[in-house]
Amino acid sequence: MAGEPSIEFTGYAGEIKDFQDSSILNVSVHPGYTDKNTNQWVDKEPQFYGVRPLSNQAKDALNQVRQLKSQPNMSVKVLVNGSLSKRVSEKDGKRYENWDVAARTIAVLSAKPKAQQSGFQQSQQQYQQGFQQPQQGFQQPQQQYQQPTDPWSQPQDEYGNGQI
Repeated sequence: MAGEPSIEFTGYAGEIKDFQDSSILNVSVHPGYTDKNTNQWVDKEPQFYGVRPLSNQAKDALNQVRQLKSQPNMSVKVLVNGSLSKRVSEKDGKRYENWDVAARTIAVLSAKPKAQQSGFQQSQQQYQQGFQQPQQGFQQPQQQYQQPTDPWSQPQDEYGNGQI
């Protein structure tokens, strides 16, 4: 890995491929920019990286990603830091470039349910149901505010105890 360029990026965890002696986490990055003329977001081609954890910390983070991804429709955003290398392969007459990262660090940045393309409002309502306030409304118990008593204004005994 000496002489290989370092890379740090955030992306979304995809499939985890397990091999005999290691695992590879596929991470997708969706770069883009704001067009100055239209002030609109312009998506660029997505990038895909095969991330192999090297350190114990990175391996632990991979296991955390594995647990989170075991939940249905879970989107997991990760930060990856490591050494970048390029692999070229050919399949069915097509040339493929693969970007591999030997990860020193993997960190889970967030994990949340994916929004569905159709029926977004319905899924959003279902997701938020557990957080809704009761329909009747919530009222706090009404209490009269009382000015706290100043312990030093009370008569004290010879030991400094209040209210003799």
